[in-house]
Amino acid sequence: MKRVSTTIKTHLIRGAFPMKTKHTAQSAIRNLRILTRLFPVFALAFLALFPAANPSTRGEADRAAGVTHRAFLRVTPQGIIQSTHIHSSKAPSIAATLPESRVLGPSGNTVWQYNDATAIADGVSIDAHNVWGAWILSGARLTLHAIMGNGTPAWSFSSFGSGNSGVAAAKAADRSGFMESNAAGNDFRQHGFRSSSNGTPDWSFPYPVSDPNLPASSRKVATSRDGSTIAAVVSDSTTQNSTLYVFDANTGAVTLTWTDPLRMDGVALTDNGSIALVTQDNRATLVNTSSGNIIFSVAGSGAGLIFYPISGDGTVFVVGGFNFDVYAFNGTTYTQVIHFSRANFWFGQASTVSRDGSTVGTFGGNYANGWLSGEVYLFDVGSGNMLGSYPVSGTGAYQGTPIGAGSNDNGTVMAFASWGTQFHDWPEVMVFNRNVQLIGQINFPGSAFSVDVTTDGQYVVGGAKAVHANQFGSGGRIELIQLQSSPTPTATPTATPTATATSTATATGTATPTATATVTPTATATPTATATLTPRPSPTPRPALTPRPRPTPPPRP
Repeated sequence: MKRVSTTIKTHLIRGAFPMKTKHTAQSAIRNLRILTRLFPVFALAFLALFPAANPSTRGEADRAAGVTHRAFLRVTPQGIIQSTHIHSSKAPSIAATLPESRVLGPSGNTVWQYNDATAIADGVSIDAHNVWGAWILSGARLTLHAIMGNGTPAWSFSSFGSGNSGVAAAKAADRSGFMESNAAGNDFRQHGFRSSSNGTPDWSFPYPVSDPNLPASSRKVATSRDGSTIAAVVSDSTTQNSTLYVFDANTGAVTLTWTDPLRMDGVALTDNGSIALVTQDNRATLVNTSSGNIIFSVAGSGAGLIFYPISGDGTVFVVGGFNFDVYAFNGTTYTQVIHFSRANFWFGQASTVSRDGSTVGTFGGNYANGWLSGEVYLFDVGSGNMLGSYPVSGTGAYQGTPIGAGSNDNGTVMAFASWGTQFHDWPEVMVFNRNVQLIGQINFPGSAFSVDVTTDGQYVVGGAKAVHANQFGSGGRIELIQLQSSPTPTATPTATPTATATSTATATGTATPTATATVTPTATATPTATATLTPRPSPTPRPALTPRPRPTPPPRP
């Protein structure tokens, strides 16, 4: 099925739907067998998803004014699909009665909170001085919050006033990319901002294509660390194609477009913007942003609600799904260095890799028991060894789905966000050091939808809905915490791999590199390079394990 019903065409919490079936037969058969054996378990889990007839005290006000919504996840042989239900109500606002999060003592301190009565904080992105917030549904907009402020936005911007949006800020420059789509989903726009823009875009670009079923989100836009490049992916509901757009971040000039029939769900950029990692259903594709050539491509183990991250120098990237796979550049091509799988777990939505490529982490959720348990895993990339894990479990009618992740530069601080359970059995945002010890947390009254970490690991920010994702309701919060101490990131030189190869993966995730033809983009140009800024100084670091060094990739041609 290529389209979802019109009942979920607007106001989506996340853009993940049935995808085009371009997956290997072997993988589909394997996953179908697993799901067939677990069908009775899924049936029980599905019944448990519906809220009880008498909702808890926490959800009694979940009929917010205007449009309200709830989301559920279900499993298919290809991956995870989200269903969003829309409801209209004239009940009082939820956000007005949001309880304050408790101060975290030894796990960090709440710096500030910002609540919204109707909009949901679907995306957050943090740089050295500011938090950028992307709000969706009624009141959809971009907001800018100073880290050292009180949470009140310095300014905000919206073209439509409702719909969906996504934001990505440069980690070491004053530049942010903001994508938005209107409520009808037939108007998509891209904007460039600085903190000094004061609510007026430095430049704007109206996308010539749109797809109401795949609205704007923070996973569909990326900004390079040095602030030179913005990339975004947009789908065309008419041709069924998707297009990667690459912009000069300073001028808004389109420097590259690359179109492909396989749907693009997300994009990430290297530090200098020279490589874009495009999430294409279950395929990870590394694209040279100057030429449009495919550098490397590999199939993952599932699609749907999924996003693939990449290290700052482009030498390490993660492919999640039913398996958790990590690929590293060995001087010639990319090889699989970590393969991890656990029965009934999904690793597609909450994975991260440190900027220096030393550490990767993932929060896997158990879909067989209604997402009521899961586990955080951290790995050392150089050795391929697991550093440790942190299991969580709970009860209730709501899904505790992992939804996002972020890391500081050297992997000594990693944060993971989830929808949380009905009874808050674990924090909606959990922060760990490299020994997988819980060092920070955010306890939202509702579900977390996004999380980010500063380069030095000192601050962690989360965005959330006022009530659980499985409940009807709206309103949201952005909350910033400061950890008790922060490590100093280890600087590593940026290098660009030159390998031009593709590979196919079996159901177990083993990649076999093969030759591939060069892809010709719709348009080709070379973006203007921008010098990388030096991150601000930070306090003395905590001790961390030293990973085994990887081979240094050759310089970019």
